[in-house]
Amino acid sequence: MSELRTLVYVSTATRLLGDDELAALLTEARRRNLEHGITGVLLYCEGSFMQCLEGPPASLRDVFRRIEASSQHKDLIELFDEPIAERSFRDWQMGFSKIEQADAMALSAAAWDGSSAASGNAVPTGMQLLRDFWDRCRR
Repeated sequence: MSELRTLVYVSTATRLLGDDELAALLTEARRRNLEHGITGVLLYCEGSFMQCLEGPPASLRDVFRRIEASSQHKDLIELFDEPIAERSFRDWQMGFSKIEQADAMALSAAAWDGSSAASGNAVPTGMQLLRDFWDRCRR
């Protein structure tokens, strides 16, 4: 098994993106993620992004540096960056969903610092919420 990491961040779009702009962003992200062995999901809600990326640490750092430098968003906040035993989104070079404000707030406000892992739960609450949300989206 290769070493893997997952990284979750939120950010604010510098302007609202239309469906065509989101489609172009996803096409490029999927192409680059495939090249770098990155999988994950992107959630968008009224100008706010949440993205989970997973893959080899060096590739993840490279992709994240490019994301940080992007002019399409600002106020980037890293919520979670940890080693993982296996991918949660292995079938998605970049899964995508527009989400409701209530879901965005619940995901952003969840415990992402690993405190739930320290209490015996193997997965931080935020990550489990994200997985559960994605499972519901795909049904």
